[in-house]
Amino acid sequence: MAHDLFTDKYVPKNFEEFIGNVEIVERAIAWAKVWQEGTRQKPLFLYGASGVGKTALAFLIAKEMGWQLFEMNASDLRDKESIEKIAGAATSNSSLFGGKRLILLDEVDGLQSQDRGGAGAINSIIKEANNPVILTANDAYDKKLVSLRTTTEMLEFKKINYLSIAKHLRGVAAKENIEFDEEAVKELAKNCGGDMRSALLDIQSLAPKVTIENVRALSFRERKEKVFPVMGKIFKGRSIKEIKDAVDSADVSADMLSLWVEENIPRQFDAIDAGRAFDVLSRADVFNGRIMNRQHWGFLKYSIFLSTAGVGLSKTKDYHSFIPMAFPSILSSLSSSSSKREMRKRIAAKIGEKMHCSRRDALADLPFLLELIKNEKYAKDFSWFFGFDEAELAFLYGKKSDDKKIAELVKEAKVLEKNVILERLHGKQATLFG
Repeated sequence: MAHDLFTDKYVPKNFEEFIGNVEIVERAIAWAKVWQEGTRQKPLFLYGASGVGKTALAFLIAKEMGWQLFEMNASDLRDKESIEKIAGAATSNSSLFGGKRLILLDEVDGLQSQDRGGAGAINSIIKEANNPVILTANDAYDKKLVSLRTTTEMLEFKKINYLSIAKHLRGVAAKENIEFDEEAVKELAKNCGGDMRSALLDIQSLAPKVTIENVRALSFRERKEKVFPVMGKIFKGRSIKEIKDAVDSADVSADMLSLWVEENIPRQFDAIDAGRAFDVLSRADVFNGRIMNRQHWGFLKYSIFLSTAGVGLSKTKDYHSFIPMAFPSILSSLSSSSSKREMRKRIAAKIGEKMHCSRRDALADLPFLLELIKNEKYAKDFSWFFGFDEAELAFLYGKKSDDKKIAELVKEAKVLEKNVILERLHGKQATLFG
C-alpha cells in the first residue's frame, strides 16, 4: 500500500538484511539452532536503545526457524491470568503445528513495582520453559530486573552506526523515488542517534524530497516544538489560568519544564524580575525537597505551580521583545560527560581484551598508552592492534570522526591488518610445503 509505514515495509526479511550488531545476530542464530536440535538454552535478554532491532531480531528468528511466535509485553504481565497464560505457552512441548514456540517478552523494563508477580513470576516461567524465550528491554539494569539478569544470557545492542543507517536510507529513497541530497541523508542518519526506526519515519515524513534544509528544520522542530509554546506562555502570560492551561496541555515533564524555566529566567527578564523569579523558583525547590524526604507527592502540585505560574507572574512589567529560548545547559553537560564516559569504557574494554587486564586497569594505563598512540611512528600499529574505529580514534586524538588525519589512520591500520593476514597465510604455506 502507498501509505504503509516504512518501519513495516522495510523490516528485515532475513538475517542478511539485518543492519548492525552482527555479533549478536550470529549468537542469536547459534542459540536458535541449538534449541532446534532439542537442547534447552538460557533465555536471551536483548537490551539497548530504542530502534536498534531487538524486537525485529526476535521476529526474524521465529520466522527463519519456522517457530510460532507468542508475544507479550510488560503491560500484559500485570495479573495472574496473563502470567498463567504465558506459563502455559512456555511449558507446552510444542505449538499447534508441532514445532517450537518462541516466547517473546517485550519491554520487560516497563514492569511496575506494583505489578503482581513481576520479575519473580517471569523467572519462574523461564526456569520451567520447554520453549525458547527472548526478553527485551531498553534498560536491563533497572533494579526490578536484578533477578532476571542472573537467569538469562544478556546481549547488549549497540546503536547502529550512522553510515550504515545512511546507506539503508539511500536504498529506501531509491525504491520510493525520493529525491535526496547526499549530505542531507547523512545528516538525517546522524540526527536519529542510532535509531533505525526513527530514521525511517523521518525520511518518510520528508518525502518526496530530502534536502539539508528540511532535515535541519525537522531536527530543530522535533526538539523544540513541544516546549517552546509552553515556555512562551510561562514568561509572557498575564493570568494564572493562561499559564496553567499551557502547562497542563504540555507534552513535557514537570522536571524538564523546571529546567527550561531555570535556564531562561535571566534571558527573558531583567535583573530585578529575574531575582524575583528565582526567589519563587527556590520555593518550588523547597517543595521538591519535601517530596523526596517525605515521599508525599501531594506537594507536587505546589512545586509545579510555583515553578511555572509563580515564576511567570513574578514579573513587574510585560516583556514584548522576542528572545529565543535556550536549551538547559545542564542537560547538554550531562549528555556530553555521559558520552565521554561511555567512550572511555569502550576504549578501555578493547585495551583490556588485548592486554589481558580489567577495564579498570586499562583506564588507569590509558594516559601512558595515549602518548604512544599519538606517536606517528606507532599510531597505525596501535590502531590495528586494539581495533579502534573512527569514533574511538577521534576521541583519543581530540578530533572529529570525519577528520582527514583520522580517516588516513584508519586506512593505514586496515592496510596493516591485510598485510599481517597475508604474512600469516604465507607463513603457514611455507610450513606446509617447505
